Amino acid sequence: MKRFFALMLIMIVTWFAFIEYEKQPAISPSHKTVKIGVIAPFSGLDSFRGNMGMRGIEIAQQLIPYLDNGDAIEWIKIDDQNQPEKSVAALKALVESHKVAAVFMLSASNSALAVAKIAEQFKTPVFVVLASHPDISEYSPYIKQFNFDDTFQAAVAAFYVRDELRLDRVAIINKSDNAHFDYLAKEFSKQFTSTEGVMTDHYDLAKQPDILPLLQSMQVKDPELLYLPMPVQFVFQVKLALLELGWNPKIMLSDGIFAGIKAQTQHPKELMNDALAVDTFSYDLEFTPLGERLLKQASVMGLSVDDISTSSALSMEAYVLLVELMNQCIAQKNKPLCLHQRVGSIHRFEGVKGLITFEGGNKAHRSLAINEIVDGQVEFVVQVY
Repeated sequence: MKRFFALMLIMIVTWFAFIEYEKQPAISPSHKTVKIGVIAPFSGLDSFRGNMGMRGIEIAQQLIPYLDNGDAIEWIKIDDQNQPEKSVAALKALVESHKVAAVFMLSASNSALAVAKIAEQFKTPVFVVLASHPDISEYSPYIKQFNFDDTFQAAVAAFYVRDELRLDRVAIINKSDNAHFDYLAKEFSKQFTSTEGVMTDHYDLAKQPDILPLLQSMQVKDPELLYLPMPVQFVFQVKLALLELGWNPKIMLSDGIFAGIKAQTQHPKELMNDALAVDTFSYDLEFTPLGERLLKQASVMGLSVDDISTSSALSMEAYVLLVELMNQCIAQKNKPLCLHQRVGSIHRFEGVKGLITFEGGNKAHRSLAINEIVDGQVEFVVQVY
């Protein structure tokens, strides 16, 4: 009986807390806006990064439309097509012409590195939401890297293959003209061989583009797994060539690639069944209270969890974090400086599926997930902090 009354008391307290939350007065709009820039590929092969990222921002902004003073965020978007020279020009235009308080960057590592190298002169915080090359945050304290970095990703991938899958022999195929993929390939190789793993081959598609003969030469050395840090279109080319050879080694993909697999329409997603994929999230991973609220908001907008990619989820988190920081800077005249200074105080911020802490004010510490593609969808395997 005591346990029954204790349970009832908990339910009543929870209910009243919910009612109290629902009764909180809505913020009245001030009809003023704060400009925030977005640099992203909204066209071209990587347009899914920009478009899915903006979808996440729109979901989060519908949930939290105003700052505490009633101001709204106005987005100034520039399409850089994932081209570094266009990314640099975009940053210059956003800061000098549009006078933005901060910039969100949804482009890949090559573009983020180019922006990072000149960010110091503009004294405006740039939230690099997706790109994960570890050097991005090294050039300027104004760069705020939101994703985990590739050193962490490559080490987790290598140790998982060696210690959990207990595989001894791995081959790598990568694209060295992409800084992100090139770094992952080298760091994975370094970490895997440090545990007495054997690297049977390491091929660079930027120098050896003929995939079928390349795989034929690799097959002779009998690697148990292929690590493939490369763009999604090349992942499918490798898979089709493997099918032609009748060879079925285990495959591991890098972060964000499953989003590209979902976005493309040329090949069935099921073609990549059984592949492992490192990523920031997994659909099966438990949502935080914030994640549940965002998922509910997405549903109100007619979107399901399948309509939300890694780019979307990271962008949702970045928006909510930005609102929190902007609320701390409402009274400050120099908002770019205030935002820049406040990021370092973020500790155990509640993201969509885990906690985020910034180290030294410019690099996030967060978990990653290893997933497996089953029936064209990802299934959660393990989360690593």
